[in-house]
Amino acid sequence: MENLNDILNDLTGKDELKASKAASYLIENSDIELFNMLVQKTDFLFDFVRSNVYSRLENAVNNDNFMNILKFFEVYSQYYDDFFASVLSKHANENLTDIIFELLEKGTVSQKTYAAKYFFYIPDTVALEALSKLAFSDDDALSFNSAEALGQMQDEVSFDIALSYLKSDDEFDKLKAVKFFNAYGRDFPFNDIFTAMKNSKMPENIAGQIPYMQSLIELFNIDNYKYDTLLALDFIISGLGEILPLSDIFQFELFEFLQILIKINNSENIYCGIIASILLKSLSKFKLFTENQEYIFDEDKDTKYEIGSILKLLKGQNADFWNLQKHFIINALDTNYLSVISVIMEFSIKEAVPKLKDILTKEDNEIILCETLSALKSLNALETSDIQNIQNKIKNPNIKAIIDSL
Repeated sequence: MENLNDILNDLTGKDELKASKAASYLIENSDIELFNMLVQKTDFLFDFVRSNVYSRLENAVNNDNFMNILKFFEVYSQYYDDFFASVLSKHANENLTDIIFELLEKGTVSQKTYAAKYFFYIPDTVALEALSKLAFSDDDALSFNSAEALGQMQDEVSFDIALSYLKSDDEFDKLKAVKFFNAYGRDFPFNDIFTAMKNSKMPENIAGQIPYMQSLIELFNIDNYKYDTLLALDFIISGLGEILPLSDIFQFELFEFLQILIKINNSENIYCGIIASILLKSLSKFKLFTENQEYIFDEDKDTKYEIGSILKLLKGQNADFWNLQKHFIINALDTNYLSVISVIMEFSIKEAVPKLKDILTKEDNEIILCETLSALKSLNALETSDIQNIQNKIKNPNIKAIIDSL
């Protein structure tokens, strides 16, 4: 037998005759070791090389050997689940579907994940019950493929289950539900999703899923969703770089959306507070990304260029514009405390002091009260009476200790 490294190099190389022989060897022999090597290498291949590999493997599959692909289900790769399902769907028959259904029910996580993708291409309702259970799995790839297949079948039962998860007290159930709708791919219940986001302790994670369902700019242009879309964008900016990957800025259409918001917030409007929070937070975040290489070191050149373009856009606004945003942001304190307080502290917006003191009298949330006191201290506006006024509201000993230290 030839050296597997040589076969792998042939499969991914330029010589089509050698590549064709390598692809035939892999399929005909169901060589799981070679496939595992290919999976490990695929992440580092250029897109056009991956495309060549797919074409070569597909050409090697025929009516006599297509069942050999099932052996590769033992090794999961995001690069091959759609490819294998697509190829197998062209050879689909009752026997194949029965075998894959058994893998969906009894196989390993890897086998189930490939099997779920198959039922996206072959939407056989025999798999509905199994897919519905797997759609809320802790494994992201398995749950996504299962929910995607259910969306193809327009299954209402699993849809209703996901709706109920949105109202759960469990934060991870809420996030599973939002990811379900993203994969399901139709009939997005945005009112319920936005409500879950606003009630969540992990709003950044939920907000980050929304642009994969529909463009944020399109949602912003729908009157009923304007404010909630802005709030989602505010959470996205907060989570960018820590919770949400920087490469997602293209999906989020950040440059284009920020351009729109800059034009809107040149004068007072009903959304000026939340928009000011988004713009000031973006200015701070994108300065951070460009001044600290650890954030962008591993990003590709397109992402780095886009980050630079967004910062250039924001820094291109004059001092009067940014002073106006600092004035506007005080309005956002009425609805979005924690997010806005952090911006007020960072930009030392002293005009916010009266509203911060109002929060101490009307708010009972201990975390918000603690953050408000911290903001007042950072603005040199904290008085002993401010702490005395909230002491009866604080029950958590850890928060009490933080306040005492102030």
